[in-house]
Amino acid sequence: MELFDKIGRAIAQRAAGVTPTLSICMMGPRSVGKTTVLTSIFHESQSQICEGSSIYLKALDGNTRMLNDYHTMLVDAVAKKNASNLPASSTVSEFQFGLGLVGRKESVKLTIRDFPGEYLTSALKSDREDVYNFMANATVILIAIDTPYLMEKEGRYNNDKNKIDIVTHYLRDNVSAVKDKLVLFVPLKCERYLHDGRLAQVSEKVKEAYADLTDFFGKNNIASFVTPIITLGGIEFDHMEQSGDAGGVPEMSVFRPWAAKPEYKPLFCPQPLYYLLTYVANYYEWKKKQKKKLLDSFMETFSSFLKKDTKFYEEMKKLTRFVIYDKNGFVPITTNSIIKIN
Repeated sequence: MELFDKIGRAIAQRAAGVTPTLSICMMGPRSVGKTTVLTSIFHESQSQICEGSSIYLKALDGNTRMLNDYHTMLVDAVAKKNASNLPASSTVSEFQFGLGLVGRKESVKLTIRDFPGEYLTSALKSDREDVYNFMANATVILIAIDTPYLMEKEGRYNNDKNKIDIVTHYLRDNVSAVKDKLVLFVPLKCERYLHDGRLAQVSEKVKEAYADLTDFFGKNNIASFVTPIITLGGIEFDHMEQSGDAGGVPEMSVFRPWAAKPEYKPLFCPQPLYYLLTYVANYYEWKKKQKKKLLDSFMETFSSFLKKDTKFYEEMKKLTRFVIYDKNGFVPITTNSIIKIN
């Protein structure tokens, strides 16, 4: 019955002309910088069209004010050379964006939901189901990584901070929600490693730390890439010191300004969006070659949209040229039968 319900919902949505939705499921520890990345994606897209195309991104449902306020906080934090006061959420955050073409109303809805690591092992069944249901209907799963904990102290606190075992077990235990998807490992706070020319080392550490998980990906047609992000630009990691938090990680990261007058200059932030749209275009092309009708309702709806809106599809394809691939620490780990980059 569940299968027929899914088909029925997909048919009803197409008949009702429902706006097609793409979803990104974000997971990672608190204070890793996930909201910072979303803020940077939003502001960069406000000032320029998605690179090389006429696709634009627009915040929806009251997210604009929140993202603008957070952007002000980020700029102020860098100017004051102190990022320690930036808020860290322990609850689920959801951001709604609209994607459209210049001169047209937004055509596609993009939902990004951030699940704190605690939700993966919550005692509440409803919390765990919430993660599963959203992930099952997402196109991309984004695993945010606090890079200094990955790289420093020989990775002594990496598992404690980045919850590697928890993330690995959760995804392996819920293969039906992950199969055939795109997973991005996103190291954040990478400024120090960019400046030192060590982004390639960051990628190698990601491969090493998540080897058990990526081995599982390779057996289940799951594509995965490392896509590092420069979160603030003007502030970089300096050292670890005692945190005084007995219930958390014993040491915390301390940051320093990169210049005498540091500026808020994030880098690579739109790349997850480019990977998402490239993967969706690849999925559409892959679907057309299949002999059987696919029953993945959310992608069926989006594929039907692209079939009608060839202009949007053409503009999505243009973004593939601007996906960073196999350089600057952006490396593939596993591929699947769908993804094609460069």
